[in-house]
Amino acid sequence: MATHTTTVHTTQRSLLPYLIISVFVLFAGYIGFMVYGAMQSEVNLVSKDYYAEELAYSQRMKQVAQTQELKQPINVMAVPAAEQLVIQFPADLAKAKGTVHLFRPSDDKLDVVLPLDLNPEGLQLLNTAALKKGLWRVQLIGKVGEKEYYHVQDLTL
Repeated sequence: MATHTTTVHTTQRSLLPYLIISVFVLFAGYIGFMVYGAMQSEVNLVSKDYYAEELAYSQRMKQVAQTQELKQPINVMAVPAAEQLVIQFPADLAKAKGTVHLFRPSDDKLDVVLPLDLNPEGLQLLNTAALKKGLWRVQLIGKVGEKEYYHVQDLTL
């Protein structure tokens, strides 16, 4: 009696191709998730008309140069105890008219624009009680006659 033996040859499959494909699919999914998240985030520029302001750069540089030529500098000081912002122009520029723009770099909805209204000594006091605490950029634009002056200063209220 002859015994008949059959051997079954099973080839063992490698898991490496499946691992490579899985890693690639997970990586592609991660990149897709990151792109989606980046597209959903809101990007706030410092001001809404940022590009229009860039075009006026040479005029702004002229204003800055005129401000730097002043014998006494323009000062902006925060007085936290009194919840006030003190703007001081040189006395000879006390008749300056213009704007005080308070920028909140982290949230453009909190920006405030006020008229520049100096007293005879060249001072203006602004109440800061209603302003959110934190970093503010104070932008002053003043005009006396044909000369314009520009001053920017960062303050923490």
